[in-house]
Amino acid sequence: MLPTPMAPALRVASLFSAVTSAMQPARFPLAIFAVVLLSALVPLVDLAGGTKFGPRGFSGGALTESEQALDEHRARSAARRFAGPELAAIEGESAGADEAADGERTEASLAQLSSAVREAAARRIAEIEEATKDSPSDFRESEIRRIRQSAATAMRQIEEAGPRGVATVFVENQRLAITRIKTALFALDPEGFLTGILSAVFTVPAAAIRAEPLAFPLALLVLICAISFCSGGLSRMAAVHAGRGGRLSVLEGSGFARARILNLVALPVLPLALFALFAAVILAFVLLLQIPVLNLVSGILFVIPLAVALLGAVLARVALVAAPLMTAAVAVEDCDAGDSITRSCALVLSRPLLWLCVLAIAIVALVIGTILATGVLTLASNAIAGMLAFAGGDAGAVIASGDAAMIATLSGPDRLVALFVGFWMGLLEAIGAAYAFSLSVDLATRGYLLMRARIDGESPSTVAGYGIG
Repeated sequence: MLPTPMAPALRVASLFSAVTSAMQPARFPLAIFAVVLLSALVPLVDLAGGTKFGPRGFSGGALTESEQALDEHRARSAARRFAGPELAAIEGESAGADEAADGERTEASLAQLSSAVREAAARRIAEIEEATKDSPSDFRESEIRRIRQSAATAMRQIEEAGPRGVATVFVENQRLAITRIKTALFALDPEGFLTGILSAVFTVPAAAIRAEPLAFPLALLVLICAISFCSGGLSRMAAVHAGRGGRLSVLEGSGFARARILNLVALPVLPLALFALFAAVILAFVLLLQIPVLNLVSGILFVIPLAVALLGAVLARVALVAAPLMTAAVAVEDCDAGDSITRSCALVLSRPLLWLCVLAIAIVALVIGTILATGVLTLASNAIAGMLAFAGGDAGAVIASGDAAMIATLSGPDRLVALFVGFWMGLLEAIGAAYAFSLSVDLATRGYLLMRARIDGESPSTVAGYGIG
């Protein structure tokens, strides 16, 4: 054990060294799994939930049938302005297939509108290429660019008309909240920083739960449990590296998490079950107020739900602040879920100001590390985009623009190429998100080791067991 607490400079250096240690390739499979799981759950939750939203998201409320019909009418008008003949042909074919009475035309779906705009763009570009084959290339390219921009305008209107599911809106709002947090942090705007934190942790999830009180909470619980499992493996790898100077393979890290899966999954479940019990007690007293005679008893004993609510609020605040330490406690101490929760909360309650300082430094390190990693990935993607724009022809220039509406105007083999290139470019974004996740787990683990060394005097090298044993 260390005879004296770790020096403050050493604590800061230990946290910032996580910026590079989180880049270990062995950690990325678990981190990418968490990112891919999130991407896979989004369309499933959207499909399970029946509530749809417009471009304004939760702030605009759920879409009504009249609002959705109006948006589709606007999209249809935009498509008709650019691709009138193609849209008329599609609607005529749909009417013939459905055997519509009296020659009535069925209205095209949003997917058919996109197809009509894409066909019209391909036809016009082919006509321009044929008509200007003897003209200067600059003139031909400018004409093609003008056609694609007009098609992209129609595509954007069609995309905006598409209803969004609760999970899609949730992810979009979380991205906006994270951007707000990073901006406020570098602008030294504490009010904006706290607003972003509250939005990401409370406001956005609460709005999503109100919109879908069944499908979204279940999916969120599954996601949190999966993230806790991945965090367990990553935290074990980080603990062995930070405390013992060793490295674990992805099989050893995932093996540790797999052997403790019940404890890791129970970490988010146990606090939620406790808060659900508190909520049930409060709800029972509230319901009793509607029953004659019992409402009097409930009114007399209403101090009980008040005390339960106060206790729940205190425990929720402590559990939220101590949440980053819980998975680290399982990884370092090899304890069960209950012991991990109590250990983490005890460390926070013992030295709350110390933990807040460690947490603040960890957030700064997380933002700096994420920006550095994102900068490297952005440089790589920009280099690829530059080569595509320079030597990739018309399709390469469109793909290099990164404009989803412009890319949607591609047709034929170019569209297939754009799908493959988009997949590989999206992989860079997934790697950036995986690094941010790995870094956050590494920082939480180092924070636990530092708090334990400061409060209990235990050396970071005292990690329970070694490897996956």
